[in-house]
Amino acid sequence: MSATELNIRRKRGDRVVVELKGEHEAYTAAKLERELDNLVDEGYGIVVDLRQASFIDSKTAGLLLAAHRRAEEKGTEFRVVLGEDTGWAVRKLLDVTGLSSVLEVAES
Repeated sequence: MSATELNIRRKRGDRVVVELKGEHEAYTAAKLERELDNLVDEGYGIVVDLRQASFIDSKTAGLLLAAHRRAEEKGTEFRVVLGEDTGWAVRKLLDVTGLSSVLEVAES
């Protein structure tokens, strides 16, 4: 797996893709939190791309849930995308915590 990366890509209009690659835990959480907070505050629809994420910890999952709730309050989109290369640990955490049923999760 590649090194840990956090990329923000603007798509057409008011949608932004937040791409997480590699492992994301407390060490990278502060940057993710700032980015998500700013994007929600600016009213962007957010797609969190976890297709190349091998691991997220509970702190990262909590940040996704908090951003989802804030986006919902503002009436903006917040989705999570999984793919073939999404790590089993990511999938397991989303399933065990129930986040896969709370967040809008799509397979790509």
